[in-house]
Amino acid sequence: MTSHLPGLLLVALLFVSEGHSIKCYSCRTNINNTVCNEGGAIQCSGNSHDACATITIQQGSTYLLTKKCMNFEECKAINIYDFNGRVTILCCQTNGCNFNAAPRPVGAAHVTLALLGVAISAVVSRALV
Repeated sequence: MTSHLPGLLLVALLFVSEGHSIKCYSCRTNINNTVCNEGGAIQCSGNSHDACATITIQQGSTYLLTKKCMNFEECKAINIYDFNGRVTILCCQTNGCNFNAAPRPVGAAHVTLALLGVAISAVVSRALV
């Protein structure tokens, strides 16, 4: 009589040990993506943390970066809110997917392009004089 118990225990351990947990980069408010990633990806705790979030907040001319483990549905729900172009939230669901910084808030791109346009026109007008 062959016992199937060892095989069943192995399969059960595979599902229990991994669960639905994910590895994400995690840091509190920081201004540098490289520094934010220095600790490496961490194993998120609990089955409710099934996503990685990267949040970029524009505060004046400074961009603050936060990375964390999060519930995917909550992350998507937060992403729906309009923060006047001052916040970008990126939600993803694969190991280490929040390695890169989130894009800067849309409002920031307009300011950067406007300043670039002013700088270019100043250089061109000086060259023509």
